[in-house]
This record gives sequence, C-alpha cells and structure tokens, in this order.
Amino acid sequence: MIKLSQRAWNNVIIVSMLILIMLFNFSSLFLSDGDSNAPSLLTLVAPNMTITTMAFEQEKVERIGQGWRTTSGKYGRKYSNEELVSLVEQWTNANISLFDGNSNGQSPLSTVQLWFAGQALPIDYHFMQLEDKTLVKINKQIYLLISPSYQMLTLSE
Repeated sequence: MIKLSQRAWNNVIIVSMLILIMLFNFSSLFLSDGDSNAPSLLTLVAPNMTITTMAFEQEKVERIGQGWRTTSGKYGRKYSNEELVSLVEQWTNANISLFDGNSNGQSPLSTVQLWFAGQALPIDYHFMQLEDKTLVKINKQIYLLISPSYQMLTLSE
C-alpha cells in the first residue's frame, strides 16, 4: 500500500469526489442514447399550473369551488359541469411542439385567455390555421398543436 500523509489522502478524496460529481452530471448524456435530437412534446398548459378561468371570444368558463360554470351573453347555451371538466382536461393534456417553420404573419383564428392560480395576469393563446396545421402563439413563441384538435379546445356551439 502507498504511504501518503493525511493531507495527501485528503487531496485524493477531494479529487475523487469531484470526478464522481462530474460523472453524475454527465450521466444523463450517457444514458439518453442520442434521443436529444428528437423534438420533445410539450403540454399546452404547464403541469404545475392550475386553470382558474378561461375566456373565449363569447364565453367565459370559471372555476367555482370543485366545479365549473360558464358566463356569456343573454342567449348562451348552458353547459354541464362534466362538459366543462372535459374541456379543462383537454387543455391540460393537449400536446404541442415547437414550430420551426414560417407562419408568414398569419392573423389569429381566435384568442383564448387563461388565468392560473397564483397569477394576476392571464396568458393569451392565439390560435392560427396554416394549411392543415393549427399553430398556437404563446408569449411570442409559435407552437404546433399536435393533439387534440382545435375544436376540442373550444366550446362547441
């Protein structure tokens, strides 16, 4: 066995710990098998955010306790709580991916504002139609709506 002083052994331990920390930090690169080049799917609504209000062009969906209600004009259709719960679930489970193409300054098909718990200001979701694709503009970033369809994210009239 090698005879080292206590100070030398301390240095050996420190260097070995640094190597171990680097190994843990870079282990994700070793284990991913090059899948980082594949486009990752995102959700339309972040998983840690809770929707409190959804404002469509003519309808507004609000969370009331455990349920949901709509408020609209005089002749608005009444929606059941189950329909509204399904609508909110569609929003939270909707998949999008980053759109790297050119949207050519498309005008929005519709705009939906979502208020989240703990936030004072809403987030605007601008939906645009480009050929057979539905694009979503969120905070100046454009995404491609993968699933569900745009009609599933709106109140059917």
